Amino acid sequence: MNIELSTKEYRDLLDILHIADVIMSGHRTEEDKRTEGHRALIQKFYALARAEGLDRLINFDKSEKKYFPTRDFEQSSVAHVVLDEFGDHYFWDELISRLTERDAAQMAGGTGSAGAMSEIDRQHAKGQIRQRYLEEFSVNGVANLAVIERFSPFEGTTLARTSD
Repeated sequence: MNIELSTKEYRDLLDILHIADVIMSGHRTEEDKRTEGHRALIQKFYALARAEGLDRLINFDKSEKKYFPTRDFEQSSVAHVVLDEFGDHYFWDELISRLTERDAAQMAGGTGSAGAMSEIDRQHAKGQIRQRYLEEFSVNGVANLAVIERFSPFEGTTLARTSD
């Protein structure tokens, strides 16, 4: 397959590839075997930067034998602005969704009771709870958010584990 791109289109593609790479790998401490092929493909496209006169944006690290975006890329790319906006939106949406699910189940008398509610009643309850959280966080952010139960991770508590 051959794809023809202008230099500007290739530059835009570098942004897209960087966004994909950060989403797939940016939070990991070890490489994920599931995305090995994706990362290899990104490397193929990064390798074309020199031929397009964009080697100021992508450099090859001889010790790691990989291409990486440069500081110039980081400063001129829309990628991190888009990623920051996405991360912010995702954080608030996920926080509100999880709190809404928790509170709706508690109001219904527990997780099992929430399942016994009609879909209309459950959606109505969740809608009101969600709206309240939207209003609260829109005005105050996390300023009023607190963990009521105090805990210590050193007292046999298992710490939450991330995807790694």
